[in-house]
Amino acid sequence: MPPVKDMQPRIIPILVSLVVLLSGCTTPIDDHQSEQIPLQMSFSAKTLDRAEDGGIDYDLSDKFSESPVLILWIAAGCSGCHDWTQLIRESVDNGSLNSTSVNIVSIHRWSEIESAEQIMEVFGLKDNNSNYTPWPIVLPSESDMIIDFATGETTDFTIYEGFNNPGTPTVQLIGQDGIKMWQSKSYWANYSMLEEAWEIAELISN
Repeated sequence: MPPVKDMQPRIIPILVSLVVLLSGCTTPIDDHQSEQIPLQMSFSAKTLDRAEDGGIDYDLSDKFSESPVLILWIAAGCSGCHDWTQLIRESVDNGSLNSTSVNIVSIHRWSEIESAEQIMEVFGLKDNNSNYTPWPIVLPSESDMIIDFATGETTDFTIYEGFNNPGTPTVQLIGQDGIKMWQSKSYWANYSMLEEAWEIAELISN
C-alpha cells in the first residue's frame, strides 16, 4: 500500500474533476420562479366586446370599488362550464342570489386552443342559448400579465399563472383587496357551493 503522502498528488486532480463535473449539473436560479405571485392580484384584458361586456377592455381593479368579484373559468367544450353558467344566471335571475353582492365575470381559460368565435357561439349569444352569459366574458392571452394590486406594478406572471392555472370549470371569489377568498371544488354546478361563495362575498364586502 503506497504511503498517504504519495496519494495526495493523485487525489487533487480527481477532486478538481469532480468539481468541474458537478458545476455542469447546476442551474442558475430562474428569476421568474424566485419571484412570488402577489397576494393581491388584478389584471386587464380584452373582452368579447358585446354590450354585456361593458367595452373591449376589462379591468378587474375597477370592479373592486363596487363589490367582490366571482370568476368563472370557462371553455367552449366544457360541459361543467355550461352547467355553472346556467346555475349562476338562473340563481341571479330568479332572485335566489343577490345580484348586487358580487360582480360576475367569465374568463376564457384556453385561448391557445379555442377561438373567440367558439366562445361567442357557446356563451355570447342570447337567442336560443341555454349557456348565454349576461355578464362580461374576458379573453386573456399568454401576454396578459398579473398586476400587483397593492403596488400597481405588472408582474412576470400570466393571468393563468396568477390564479394558479385553474382547470375548467373553476369558480373563484376575489375580495375587493384582490385576494382570492374562495374556490369551487366540483366539476358540476352545485347550488350549496355557490351559495357559500355568495355568503362569503356579503361578509367581506366593503
